[in-house]
Amino acid sequence: MNRFILFLGTMVISVCGFSQNIPLKEQAVEAFKKEHYDEAIVLLEKAVQETPEDAEIWYYLGWFTHYRAYDSRPLKGYDMAYVQKIFDYLDKAISLNPQYGDALYFYSAECGSMADLAIRNNDLEKVKYYYKKAYDKGAFPAWLIEWGKNFMNTCEKNAILFTGGDADLNICLYLQLHQNHRTDLTIVPLGLIDRPGYVKALRDGVGGEFGKINLELTDDDIMDIRPYKWETTPVYIPVSQALKNEFNLDKDFQFKWNVEPDLVEPGRVVSKRIEGEEARARTYLSPRRAMLLQIVEDNFNERPIHFSIGADPAFLAGLQPYFQNCGLTSRLLPIETANTKYAFDFSKLETMLTPENLKDFQSIKMLDMPRISGMAVYNYPFIFINLANHYRLSGKDNELKQLTELYRNRLKVGFNVEYEQMIISELEK
Repeated sequence: MNRFILFLGTMVISVCGFSQNIPLKEQAVEAFKKEHYDEAIVLLEKAVQETPEDAEIWYYLGWFTHYRAYDSRPLKGYDMAYVQKIFDYLDKAISLNPQYGDALYFYSAECGSMADLAIRNNDLEKVKYYYKKAYDKGAFPAWLIEWGKNFMNTCEKNAILFTGGDADLNICLYLQLHQNHRTDLTIVPLGLIDRPGYVKALRDGVGGEFGKINLELTDDDIMDIRPYKWETTPVYIPVSQALKNEFNLDKDFQFKWNVEPDLVEPGRVVSKRIEGEEARARTYLSPRRAMLLQIVEDNFNERPIHFSIGADPAFLAGLQPYFQNCGLTSRLLPIETANTKYAFDFSKLETMLTPENLKDFQSIKMLDMPRISGMAVYNYPFIFINLANHYRLSGKDNELKQLTELYRNRLKVGFNVEYEQMIISELEK
């Protein structure tokens, strides 16, 4: 027993000594991975006292403090002083490293979070203020503005565009509010449609008009948003005469969407309520999926609907079989598109892939934002490959050569040499 106690004591001392040898910054990152935000921030506050010129520590402070506000439980004491602390941390990181792309990204993310609050408070001027603040800081570089315009331009006129995350949401709203680009679109963030305040803003519009969609929900309906008891259920949605004409559909045709539940309550089962019913796990429709269903149901007959190709598949509620690829977005159609002539809108791809629309891509080398650069670095080549395959199958050799040259001249910039050469090889096939 004495030997065991001695061994245990030695192990405790060893672990403590090992922990003390790990830099505070690395300890903070490990705490963050476990979503222990308070612990991570305390460790960083100690680390920055030791090495105040380390831009990465200031960046982590801004990032982790941002996460504690928006991605944990409701935060007591979250106010404008707290917001300013986030901006101060990121400002310090950027002052130490002006090309710190991810610090600039989180600066725009914090601006976007404050714009979201302003949207829910029906304050359009404050929304504009925060997006200009992000732009003035340099958080919307040339390549991202170009990407945002190309992203929005793949949509039909007067469409509803569901964005996949804050990166595509923020650049779209900046372009609408400060460059008057594609103001006919209504931008709807998939990640926020489970929040009653945001749903109400979508129904009513900000300032009465901006960001407004049709939603047949009362205030009580919206404030009561919650998980709903649900089994897989077909929902039939009216289709406009224009869509029926475009796709040669019968006059009584309706879009059939089998809506599956996306939440399961562990340990809870549906008890037998009626003779012959089998006991089964209790499943629910999440608030996000319920609101997506409502938005599509209330608007599909009147407006085109597009989704960012970067949207989390879990958010799409099984709609992917009805998507038509338009480049950087997918258009929702009333019919399944796989292995049909409707799988791609190649005219949209051709319209996007021009020298004029890709003239600023090379600036990504000067201001890379690793957290979001992949939107451009990997999605553009995907479009090139799809259009090239179409040209190959159509026997359009001259167009294929021009497309390959366009990639060489505009996207082959040395950002990721191995990947770029792989794309060139695919195009040359």
